Amino acid sequence: MNDTLVTTLLDVRRRPRLIAPPSETRRLSLEEAYAVQDRLRERLVAEGERVIGWKAGFTNAGLQKTYGVTEPVGGFLLGSGVLSSGAEVPMSRFGAPVVEAEVAFLMRTDLAGPGVTPPRALQAVEGALPALELVDFRMSGKPVASDLVADGVFANAIVLGTMLTPVTHLDLALEGLVYELSGTIAATNTAAEVMGSPINSLAWLANHLGARGLGLRAGDVVMSGSVSALLRPKAGDIVRATYTRLGSVSVRFA
Repeated sequence: MNDTLVTTLLDVRRRPRLIAPPSETRRLSLEEAYAVQDRLRERLVAEGERVIGWKAGFTNAGLQKTYGVTEPVGGFLLGSGVLSSGAEVPMSRFGAPVVEAEVAFLMRTDLAGPGVTPPRALQAVEGALPALELVDFRMSGKPVASDLVADGVFANAIVLGTMLTPVTHLDLALEGLVYELSGTIAATNTAAEVMGSPINSLAWLANHLGARGLGLRAGDVVMSGSVSALLRPKAGDIVRATYTRLGSVSVRFA
């Protein structure tokens, strides 16, 4: 079943559309789901893709409760999905696009658990970038956490701002966000929404990857989790995230 599932998850990335959650056939354990994700990543790399970093999802208690887990989840990021601020993205790239405002980190050194603390994680960071994650909610119905994990946590693309800000002297929990959809303020938040601070998310991800025999590498990009409400754009919409000190980032959907 898992080989078939990997093939299905590969195909839905090539031909964007909604598919039934795997749990409608058989609910995977999280361990099984991560094994599927690893095989999916290996297949994509074998086809010429490049892993350029990692992402954390479910970084607030509300989402964890919704999907029936007690901690965040992790997924991989591909080089073909890295876009610059101001990029125009076709709606045809997605089955069902969702945009998350995030704080991205650029790694200065390798980092892997066990035992990574937030101060140690902070020292491994080159700096932070304002970022948007363009998620593709590829499943119909009511997927559970293991469905998302197997898929790679709906990763599709990321949009990175141009300014890299050193963060060793910043309290990122206090980083403010103004989140706009086509010029209208959709939400305001602080980055404390992400596990109390995006640095806590980074430390969690390093420990999580270490437990899977993986790790963060120098030069990797890390998406630390959604700071605010999830936006569902339509063709013609522009999404912009403006942070207090990290600058702004935007994307247009066509």
